[in-house]
Amino acid sequence: MKIAIEELAGCSGCTIAVLDLHEMLLDVIAEADIVYSPVIMDVKEPPEDIDIAFVTGAVRNEENRERLEKIRKRSKTLIALGTCACYGGVSGLSMLSSNEDLFSCVYREVETTKPDGVIPTDVPPFLYRAFAVGDLVKIDYYIVGCPPKEAFLKQIIPAMIAGDTLELSRKSVCSECDRIMGPVESWTLKHRHEGVPDREHCLLGQGYLCLGSVTFGRCGASCPKNNIPCHGCNGPSLDILREPCRDIYGMMARRISDLTGKPQKEVEKELYDVAHTMYAFTIGSLIMEDKENSKIRDLVKERSR
Repeated sequence: MKIAIEELAGCSGCTIAVLDLHEMLLDVIAEADIVYSPVIMDVKEPPEDIDIAFVTGAVRNEENRERLEKIRKRSKTLIALGTCACYGGVSGLSMLSSNEDLFSCVYREVETTKPDGVIPTDVPPFLYRAFAVGDLVKIDYYIVGCPPKEAFLKQIIPAMIAGDTLELSRKSVCSECDRIMGPVESWTLKHRHEGVPDREHCLLGQGYLCLGSVTFGRCGASCPKNNIPCHGCNGPSLDILREPCRDIYGMMARRISDLTGKPQKEVEKELYDVAHTMYAFTIGSLIMEDKENSKIRDLVKERSR
């Protein structure tokens, strides 16, 4: 069996997560050959007849798109590995600025850039937007996470190589959280840097914008367990993904309203920096953008003027 890992617009963290299997990698390579992975080995092009290929990162430029199409043609099974591949990830936030502004910032306004201010012309052309890989080619399976957690990969990768079927959790981050709901009185929305949350009680009930209820699980609720509100890096929960009328923003406002007794319109007035707090990991997904009540298109239009 031949396995490949392709890298697009991302940080390579998902490939490192595979390396975090440690000794289990010996079991993997006993059953399959890793024939291509830019981070792991010095092979320039993916070979033909790949059995299972993982693709990480979003599609942000022409080279990303070409490499995605190539790995799709040369693979029997193509898997989106990580939230950037599944939903566009943080690369999608680049859509809040024009390509001209992005290049000017990177090549002229950062302290470490060359003083000549020249924007190179020998780099792959940017696309007009970021894309999740499934928006451009057929994807057979999706593995979310930023990056996917080691414990989950230990379950799924050996099973895929063996051709086995697994029953996996489909619940939200809240289902894995050990916090309890405390009293909700005089509720106001806090910024994530304000104060120190009580470790025992629900972060959302304390006023922190925790996205655990609208985010897909399988991370062990690692952020809430370390007193950090969930930022939604696993992408939307299945109830949001399945229903065209449900969106991350709307469901969060509704759940805060149910929790606090405040009218939903009043809750929405308190929500801040919606692009980064609600859509930081999903703004590059056409699936999420095309929802009838999504705020993504309005945010992109507003920030790119």
